[in-house]
Amino acid sequence: MSCKSILLASAAFVGIAGAAHAQDAAPATSTVEEIIVTGTKQAQNIQNVPSSVLVVTAANLERGNVRDFDDLPRAAPSLTISKTTQPANNSINIRGIGTYAFSIATQPSVAVVIDDVPQAFQAAAFAALVDVQQVEVLRGPQSTLFGKAASAGVVNITTEAPSRVFTAKADALVTDDHERRLQASVSGPVSDTVAVRVAANYSHYRGNILNLTTGNWQNGTTDYTVRSKIAWSPTDRFTATLSPYYTKTEGTCCAPAQYFLSPGVTFSRANLPASTILAGITPGKNNRLTRLDLDTEGFAEDYGTGLRLIYDLPNGGSLMSISSYDKYRLEDFKDSDSSDFDFSTLTVGGVNFATAPKGGVGDGGSFDVKTITQELRLTSPSSGAFRYVAGLFYSKTDSTRDYVRGSNTHGSFNGVIFNGQQQLPTTNSLVYSSYLTNSTSKTYAAFAQGSYDITPKLTVIGGLRYHHEKLSYDFLDRDTGVTYGKPGCSTNTPTPSLKISTCDSDSVVTGKAAVQYRFTPGFMVFANAAKGYKGLAYDLTSILTTRTATTAAGSCFGLPVADCVASRQPVPPETSKSYEGGFKSSFFDRRLTWNMTAFFEDYRHFQAQSRDLDLGQNILQSLGKVTSKGVETEVAIYAGGLTLNANGSYNIARMDTFLNAPCYAAQTAAEGCVGGRQNLSGKNLPNAPKWTGTLTGQYDWRLNAEYGAFIQASYRWQSDVSFSLVQDPDAVQEAYGIFNLGAGVQKDNWKVSVFANNLFDKNYALTKGRDNAWNFSRTATPATLAVNWKPGRDSERYFGVRAQVKY
Repeated sequence: MSCKSILLASAAFVGIAGAAHAQDAAPATSTVEEIIVTGTKQAQNIQNVPSSVLVVTAANLERGNVRDFDDLPRAAPSLTISKTTQPANNSINIRGIGTYAFSIATQPSVAVVIDDVPQAFQAAAFAALVDVQQVEVLRGPQSTLFGKAASAGVVNITTEAPSRVFTAKADALVTDDHERRLQASVSGPVSDTVAVRVAANYSHYRGNILNLTTGNWQNGTTDYTVRSKIAWSPTDRFTATLSPYYTKTEGTCCAPAQYFLSPGVTFSRANLPASTILAGITPGKNNRLTRLDLDTEGFAEDYGTGLRLIYDLPNGGSLMSISSYDKYRLEDFKDSDSSDFDFSTLTVGGVNFATAPKGGVGDGGSFDVKTITQELRLTSPSSGAFRYVAGLFYSKTDSTRDYVRGSNTHGSFNGVIFNGQQQLPTTNSLVYSSYLTNSTSKTYAAFAQGSYDITPKLTVIGGLRYHHEKLSYDFLDRDTGVTYGKPGCSTNTPTPSLKISTCDSDSVVTGKAAVQYRFTPGFMVFANAAKGYKGLAYDLTSILTTRTATTAAGSCFGLPVADCVASRQPVPPETSKSYEGGFKSSFFDRRLTWNMTAFFEDYRHFQAQSRDLDLGQNILQSLGKVTSKGVETEVAIYAGGLTLNANGSYNIARMDTFLNAPCYAAQTAAEGCVGGRQNLSGKNLPNAPKWTGTLTGQYDWRLNAEYGAFIQASYRWQSDVSFSLVQDPDAVQEAYGIFNLGAGVQKDNWKVSVFANNLFDKNYALTKGRDNAWNFSRTATPATLAVNWKPGRDSERYFGVRAQVKY
């Protein structure tokens, strides 16, 4: 099948394996339907792909209550999302591997690709899933085809294509916990050669934490999205598709609430009583109240377009050009002191703060990211013993971060000095900082991957990618006037003995090799090996505004922290090797499919945000060796009107080598902290559950000739998980399971359903851990503690109604 034919037919591949079309009144097939994946840059039946790929199509997104990108872990074991203090720092992880970093000059470990266009800034992916045909999760290093941002995997999202006949559909949802959604699309031909599709979405969720000070809810989101595809086919061999889009997201992520507080524990360096800070809030596992004088905000705007040109060659192959432009802006702000207390009313340590601005400490600013990409791709005919895809890729990303940590209005503290620095008596880290930094990344790559049938049953696959990147940055500390990288590529710092690098480049060759053997048309075994790569990185954060002198012995002793950190950059590339083996099978005339993969991944120079004990600062650094190993499986069953999908993962992701790691807050010697250091070798990575599983099912039956009914259910379960890199025991979420149930009636062109999510009202956290804004001690008698948390979206039972109509 040619690429052009795949484009025109793509709207047909909607059902999950074994599922009928989401709008049909009854199952339209008696077998597990064929699933076509494009994440390998060739259209292939998923049962013929010799690697671990999970496909979640539109029907299963609906059954699993997956409506936003954040929800994907509900349907995709091995995929987790780590929440932090604001959207730009959230990380996407596959098999426990992801990148949690604050800097604009750090690449993610998991690439997100929408309609063949890679997302340069991972935060742009955190929006509503609009008009989605299917989501493919390619697990393990995918650097050969996708480059440096795919060292742990790829989330490949395909939206619906324009149709040859006029169609329209609308989908509305409302819940009793204040979620509202309306999505609609129109598609069809406007001439003999042009077809258009337009989809629009409005969604709003109030949030699940109430800020008593402002009266506003936190951890909610409002999303407006418009996506369009315009396909022009002037000849049988040529198709051009323009895909403009616009998304506006108004978020209030990510505010915590108090989970636990020991009696008598005081707040901040001013030793304020808990009754002043909490003012009637009772900490506990069900607490969803907080007091902040600043609401947490993350307002994003993303717009751009993709242009795909496809020419079908006479031999059955195709030549494709994929161009894209994207402009993303995120404005973020949060309450840094975690309270609504007015610190200007205090006198602490002989310092009167009356001249400081009213309120406390807030931080934030803006991210501006502009990206252009260009890919040329040559694809062979899908028939024949030798099949291949080869291409060239170029991208350029310009990123800017404008940041202030200061007063509630983004100003300074009016010059008030406390403990030798401009700060309020909150915590040690909340020192005034104001900077503007720019980063540019250019990528040049050539890739090729091919498969050869040695016999009708035995196939070998091989691929290589040559990757070259150029990076540069400049940085302005607006408080002191210190600059790095100005003029361009400058190596100077205020410390003459410390030279830095602000322009760097790197080249690497990655590759993949695989073999597959088909015992029967319905049973295939495979094995593969792949090499992954994640590029050089700069730590462009407030660390580069820290002018205090280092106190630890070494080459930087007595020198400014900022100059020392800058001289140690860039952070080395992260490399990985992956090995997989498994089988893919179908039985009983394709009424059952069962796939299983065993894997082992080895990461070196793993990039992560961690505390440097010599400098006393949180910086981006290499942790040494990290491994991930386990087994993944997917089962799809069709039996009469019953459709079942079961997906599971067993995964051990751990830090094999992490000596002299920092301790967690108030960690004692008995708990392994000696001289402020601990050995974390052999400990698990954060947010990497050992066991995860999902089960979704739907049973359809006819009420009469016109009407049908259905009942659907889903269950997801995961084992306990720690959210802390340094193994904070109070950052552990115990094992939990969430059960959802729904039912409805439908006709050929409409469907109405009711549902109850988290039917058994299971409480769980997206993240939690020790709250360093409070003064607690594990060596006190009795020991004291403070813990905060962020509850999950569906960590309380809620009910909803959904109505869908199509023409």
